[in-house]
Amino acid sequence: MAMDVRAMLEDDVATLGGAPKKSMKDFVVQKIATFIATGILKAGDPLPSERELASALSVSRETVRGAILILSTHGILSVVHGTRTVVASEDVGELAVQAARYRDIAAYSLDNVHEARLLIEAQVVRAAALKMEPATFDYLRKSIAAQEAACDDPVRFLICDREFHTAIYRSSGNAVLADMAADLYSYLLSHRRRVVSQPGSIATSIADHRLILAGLETRDPDAACAAFAIHETRIYTTTKLLFS
Repeated sequence: MAMDVRAMLEDDVATLGGAPKKSMKDFVVQKIATFIATGILKAGDPLPSERELASALSVSRETVRGAILILSTHGILSVVHGTRTVVASEDVGELAVQAARYRDIAAYSLDNVHEARLLIEAQVVRAAALKMEPATFDYLRKSIAAQEAACDDPVRFLICDREFHTAIYRSSGNAVLADMAADLYSYLLSHRRRVVSQPGSIATSIADHRLILAGLETRDPDAACAAFAIHETRIYTTTKLLFS
């Protein structure tokens, strides 16, 4: 089955609370704005290239180019010919998918978020293992390939990482749980950048993702849930070390 990228993007926007729009460019605008709202991208950061973003989001370079133009007209991105496009402002307003919710999550403690993620993601992943469509398996495989291509680029890896996680959440078939899982995923993402910058961190995450995908592909809820719990606990442990 060919992967319907439009459906994947629409699901992300709809599941996470936004109103689906007509243009693929608009979907990508919301993706990039969400990366900024959640701290994956910060003011002054260079944006991944059009080719890299197209690969991470499974869209065309023309679609990415159009989205960048829209964001530049809002003053969020700065585009200068001959240089890398950079994030000019973190004030994304209503462009991000429920940006206010991401900010609210930051008020909770790391321990509480960890416990909540384990509980909610267990439900989400078990359901996804039974309900996931063949097209999504293909999407996840391509996401892992894009992650491997970003092994030396923490920002680009986190963009791919978010796509991997949210695709699984959406596959649960429960919009409420998918919303909650995505919100919790966003917790302290700006600090995750520091973690994935450490040697071997990205390779370890990709290995975790492969185990998660293996459990999903075999329709084994227990295996997929166990792999996700290992991955989330690793995220918790490495993040906690930043504050020790």
